[in-house]
Amino acid sequence: MVLAPIKNCSRLRLLTYKDLHVIAGWDKDPEINRLTGRVARENDELDQWWNDIMRDRSRMNFAITDNEGNLIGDVALEQIIWRTREAELRISVGNKAYWGLGYGTEAVMEVVELGFVAMNLDRIYLRVQEDNVRAIRSYTKAGFRKVARLVANGRLEGSVDLVLMQMLRDSQAGQ
Repeated sequence: MVLAPIKNCSRLRLLTYKDLHVIAGWDKDPEINRLTGRVARENDELDQWWNDIMRDRSRMNFAITDNEGNLIGDVALEQIIWRTREAELRISVGNKAYWGLGYGTEAVMEVVELGFVAMNLDRIYLRVQEDNVRAIRSYTKAGFRKVARLVANGRLEGSVDLVLMQMLRDSQAGQ
């Protein structure tokens, strides 16, 4: 799916190959890695990662920028199921200097609007570690509601349990 340039989005732009090098560096930070669960990649793996991102019709990846256009994080709609019109949101503000300043919340609100308006989704959900109070507060501020508690399993087994949060298109319209 090719989208027109993102209108009225002050923080989002399409992810570029050059961004992956910066993101890969952030993913090596133990705190960021614990919060995102994302696998740190080495430079020689970036080409494959980029090719996977570009071929996968079930995801849309965006860069989050500051006021000067500098990359500070990334956000994606993944696991997009076009038939049921739903997707999972994933975000990481990798530049810790921008934590707690509202950039993540703003990016979430922008990607949600993009998902509901431009992509015609009906449901956007996310999973977050239940001890990530800052993120849960941000998601709630953006309009997400808690719907379930999930036991961490698979690669997350033995870690903090997760909270499933979602937003429906109808609930977003009243925000």
